Amino acid sequence: MEGVNMDKKKILLVENEAISRNVFARLLRARGHQVVEVTDGQEALELLPKDNFDLVIADLVMPRVNGFELAAQIRRHWPVMPILLMSAYLSQDGGKIISDGVVEFIQKPIGPSNACSRS
Repeated sequence: MEGVNMDKKKILLVENEAISRNVFARLLRARGHQVVEVTDGQEALELLPKDNFDLVIADLVMPRVNGFELAAQIRRHWPVMPILLMSAYLSQDGGKIISDGVVEFIQKPIGPSNACSRS
């Protein structure tokens, strides 16, 4: 990710789909990162004040609090927190992601070629 030093980070991974979450977490851990996994934006918002994360990686489409809402809340409380949003529907969401202050976004499905090149 441009502007984010990816040396051994503590990453909050927010993804409601178990398979995607497990694959991405495994890839990040293989790169030496510490990964904390939650299943939706509400869980992320409850956990963020309790720990010091270096990066938040979140899906756009999630129950309760979606990726856009999560990014807006993070910006309000942690204005310099790097955020990476993931989406299978990125082409139509890219402009909103950038305007909401997200550092970067990634197209799903996630695999070694597009996940590890950013970490």
